[in-house]
Amino acid sequence: MFRKKQPSPVEENQENDQEKQNGGPKSTTVEEKTPSNDPPPVSFFRLFRFATKSEIISNSVGVVCAIAAGAAQVRICSILVYFLTRNVS
Repeated sequence: MFRKKQPSPVEENQENDQEKQNGGPKSTTVEEKTPSNDPPPVSFFRLFRFATKSEIISNSVGVVCAIAAGAAQVRICSILVYFLTRNVS
């Protein structure tokens, strides 16, 4: 749909002549290649401003479960270490 314009043979020869005179291909900087199209940063609460009640509830339940899983991981690891390091006789 959108295609770059192909250089004509005359333009291509001019670019090749310029490269030979300058000792190599043209160097381009990052600014010349792509303009910055990054969206502006937003706050956490503004990110979910269009969320429905059910989405907010499910996100809240997920956060609580993640906190519980992180807290339980420490206890489970300590129990595992206890059973692996005790003397079995």
